Amino acid sequence: MDLESILKKHKFQTGETRLIDIGCVQLSATRKNDGWHLITTDNCPHDDIDLSADATLSDYFQTGSSNTLIIAPALPVKPLVFKGTGLNVLPNQKLTFFLKIPLAFQIYFSKINPENLLKEITYKRLSDTWFGEPDSGEPAFSLGSEYFLDIDEIKINDLEAICPVVVHNSSSEILRVQRLIIRDENVTLYKNIDKIVTSVVNVEFKGNDVAGEVDYNYSKQYNGDKQEIIAKPRNPSGKNMLKLNFHFIKNIYRNE
Repeated sequence: MDLESILKKHKFQTGETRLIDIGCVQLSATRKNDGWHLITTDNCPHDDIDLSADATLSDYFQTGSSNTLIIAPALPVKPLVFKGTGLNVLPNQKLTFFLKIPLAFQIYFSKINPENLLKEITYKRLSDTWFGEPDSGEPAFSLGSEYFLDIDEIKINDLEAICPVVVHNSSSEILRVQRLIIRDENVTLYKNIDKIVTSVVNVEFKGNDVAGEVDYNYSKQYNGDKQEIIAKPRNPSGKNMLKLNFHFIKNIYRNE
């Protein structure tokens, strides 16, 4: 099923069941008298996705009289950690690169409101990881180490978004990117012709263990002229923040 047929209002008759394929996840939705019965099934049983690790597979929701389901895209519910193997930024230099992010899909009844959210489906399961020190870090998903320096080189499917990242090294030392966190709860999703592109993630590096500024903004170059928003940030209040955005693995061994 293509993205356009997923992201729309699905109107049901009472008792009607529909199957909606979202990548390797199949959603079976049945309209009951005053609610919805939703069942998720693994469409790709031989991959590494474990649906039951994230949510129950069969749920009934008492919602009242609405006969409409809406499926909307979102970014993963936890921050994403990119392992920037081989990426280096010299002092007073900027580097722009691009990441692929698998989308999540939120299922609402009647209309898109937080109180109408029934279920969230991730078509591709990401590995859990930890960002920061053991006693002061935060849980996240691992995004891996794949990156692109040219947006035109990226080949994505309908269930992925392109994330432009700009890193500015304002320190006096070389930045060897090891682990960069992208707090995607602050990111907007835009439709640009036939692609979904996130807002640009601008990250400033001021030195090891120094909080740097990060902001998320619209770019006509990457997000298109129309500024067509298809998903607002989960946390719209966190646009500009001072936080640790890089984590460097410390070598606990010394050469004698």
